Formats: sequence, structure tokens, C-alpha cells
Amino acid sequence: MKRVAFLSFDWDYKIVSEYYLGLQEHLRDQHDIQVVIFNSFAHYYASHQPRKSTFEIYSLCDLGEYDGFIVQGNRSWPPDLRQEFVDKAVANGKPVVSINYDLIGAHSVGTNNYLEEYELVTRVLLERECKHPVFVNGLKTSVEAQARAKGYRDACEQLGVEDVRFYQANWQKSAGVVTAKKMLRKRYDLPDVVFCCNDDLAVGVLETLQDAGVDVPGNIMVTGFDNRVVGQRSQPRITSVDRDYRAIAVTALGMVMQLIGGEDVPAEVFSPARHILTESCGYVGAADASSKPDCKPDEELDRFYEILGDFQFAALGSESLYTIFENCEQFARELDCPNAYISLNDGYINQAAPRDANTYGRLSHLVACRGRARTFACDDEHVYTTYETRRFLPPEIAFDAPLYMLSPLRHNEACIGLLITEGVPKALRYGFNAFFLSVLSSSIEAARKSDLLRMAHARLGYLTRPAYGRMSRGRDTAPTDPR
Repeated sequence: MKRVAFLSFDWDYKIVSEYYLGLQEHLRDQHDIQVVIFNSFAHYYASHQPRKSTFEIYSLCDLGEYDGFIVQGNRSWPPDLRQEFVDKAVANGKPVVSINYDLIGAHSVGTNNYLEEYELVTRVLLERECKHPVFVNGLKTSVEAQARAKGYRDACEQLGVEDVRFYQANWQKSAGVVTAKKMLRKRYDLPDVVFCCNDDLAVGVLETLQDAGVDVPGNIMVTGFDNRVVGQRSQPRITSVDRDYRAIAVTALGMVMQLIGGEDVPAEVFSPARHILTESCGYVGAADASSKPDCKPDEELDRFYEILGDFQFAALGSESLYTIFENCEQFARELDCPNAYISLNDGYINQAAPRDANTYGRLSHLVACRGRARTFACDDEHVYTTYETRRFLPPEIAFDAPLYMLSPLRHNEACIGLLITEGVPKALRYGFNAFFLSVLSSSIEAARKSDLLRMAHARLGYLTRPAYGRMSRGRDTAPTDPR
């Protein structure tokens, strides 16, 4: 069996989940590949760099244990750190495929951002007879934004557009709102079409124009890029470019497997994309059935919100780690994690200050286990077993599923542990995984501090009862829900 590591760092959970789901679907028909995802949840870092500990999970990716690697991340993952990983992998004779970003020594796969924007701009300007376009750019430092902006400019130049206007923004909807307000200050000189670098910007522009009484598409047309749910649900729906993230991930895996087999593979491969022509540009009924909005049932979303609310109350209300991990095992099933495991970093447990546990130690403690039958039980501190961290799971549990996802438990600079799941949890598709991990990490740190305080008081003679064990996993009474 060939093993491939997928290193991912992205703030857009919807895009990330599409990559993972594409791999999961593909692997159902494969019996000679295992993919291990190292998933570090990013935030939108527009003005500063993330903490160093954010990337510590990648230190668990042993180059010798994998036959090839896929690297995926936006600009929040500094290019020099990505390049450093690629350099090490290549030095060890291992192939690397990078998604959407060019890295020296790595093959790349993704969307031809320049060509897709060029063709979309050309098509809309010609078919809708627009003469006064405006482009709202994404984050200035983004390679993807730069390519789309160039596609816009080149298309306008090719068509002889004399007034090529341009606004610099970022990726967020709020930036689209600000930009649209700037346009509205010049009511006498409004554009007839606004090309936005992504769908979030487009929705911000669209809603602001509508609030000001501007008819879209009657007075001004609006386009986006990425075909995200936010644009699919807008009224009117945003004209966009569908990138098919699932196909990109499967293509990347196929390239890695070809490289592992010694085959010749192009240095750069572009995955097919589609123009989704919709009402925001006057294309009534043009979107085909396969591009219909990905609208999740409200009942399912409500269920997840209720479950997460209950978990938050139970976890943050627990005074001991034992009860926290009991709750994790209960809620893992409800969050559609059929086989899920939580491990604690031994270095974190045995440090007085969490900042000293900024790396993963040699040993880990399995403290929550849901799914596969096991031959061992937890002790009175809710520890099932202790094992070497590099294994991810203890030897008693077979590590043989086609896809695993590893997500870090962090508190500031401290590496608390890992959540390991077989397959892709449904909660990830709704952006709830990051929330679940954040609540869990905070509750563990709070219980840890409470334990340290009890031990300090005991040493000073303020408490007569003995302190809890090394992890304060003594049982406590579950809080009563005041609701």
C-alpha cells in the first residue's frame, strides 16, 4: 500500500471540506492507497502572521513514513515554510504536488485563475454589451488575486475598453461593502458591470448596491469567482467560476501516484473549471442542473447548532478532564464522527506552564475513543493507554482506514493533543470542527489550571482532600442545564 500525506492550511472550511470529500469518494474504489490529512485550521490573517504552534502538527509528518505528499494552503501559510517542507521532501526523494500555488521542486495542480477570469470578463462584456467595467481585487499579496486581476486587465485591453477601473480590497464580504460605497459616491459615473475577485466580495457589492436602490442586473451587473454557497444563495445568484475542488484534490492525488510510479508528469496541470452564468448578469435560467445551489437543509444545521451548544455547555462546565472526555465520546457520535480518537500530548500534561509545551512530545495518552471495538478500558483518569506519538494511535487499534484526518488541539502556543478521525466528519462541511476543537481545547486548559490550583492549595494546607492525579481526571458531577 502507498501512503500519501496531505498537508492542509486554510481558513475557508467549505473549500477544505470539498478537497477532503473528493479524496474520500475517490478512495472508496482504491485499495492500495492510504491518505493521512494533517489539517491545521487557519484563520483569516490579513495583517499578521499566525503563531508558530499553528504549524507544529506538520512536525508529526515523518517524511520516511510516506511515499508522496500533497501541500494545500492559502497565503496564511507563509510560502517560505511551505517551501522548506518541499525542500526536505525532495531531498529525501519524495514527490510533492502543490495545490494552487507554485513551489520550487513541486508539481502543481489547480485552477488557471488568469484564463478563467480572462474568459469570464470577455464573455460578459461581449454578450451583455458592457462598456464600463470595474474590478474589485482580492488580497494584494495573493497569487490567485494577482492572476485574476491580470486576466481582467488583459481582457479589457483586448476588447479595447478605454476606461479600465480597479479597486484594491481583500477577500472578505465587508471589503465588498466598503468598495461599493466608494462607487456610489460617484452616482454620475457608475460602472455597468463589477467583476469581483471572489464571491464574498461580490455579495458585499451586490447587497450594498441593492440597499442603495440600484437594480442588479438592470443597472449594474455583478460577478464573482469560486461558486461558493454565499454566492449561490444571494438574490440574484452571483455569476461565478466553479473550480470543482473535489476534482482538483483527486487530480493532485493521481499526480502523486504517477510520480511515485516513476511516470512523467507535467510540472503544472490545470483542473477544468466552469462558468456559472446566472441572473446577476441577466442570464436567466442559464445555470445547469449540476450547478444548482448547495443549500443544506435547515433542519440539519439546526441539529448541529443544538448539539454544539450542548457540548459547549457540558465541556466548559466540567471541572475534571474525566468528564470532559466522557462528553467527547458521547458527542462524537452525534457529530457524525463514527471512528474518532482524542490524544493528549504528554509534554503538555507534565509542564507547569502550557507555553513550555510548544511541541509534541514522544508519548501521547489516548483519552477518548469512539467507534472501533477495543480490547482495553480506560482507567479512573480516563486514560485508555499511553503510546508513541508518531504512531497517532496505539498499536491495539489498527491504522488501516483509507483516509485519516489529524487536527490539532491548541491553546495559544501549547500543543495540547490531537483529534484523529477516520474519514471526513460531516461537521467539517458546516465549519463546526474548528469550533468543536476550540471549545475542547479551552475546557481542557481550564480543567488543567483548576487542577494546578487545587494542588497548590493542598501543598499550602488549605485543602484537606488529596489532589487529583497527574491529569486531574477525577470524576465530577455533570452540571445541570439551567435551560
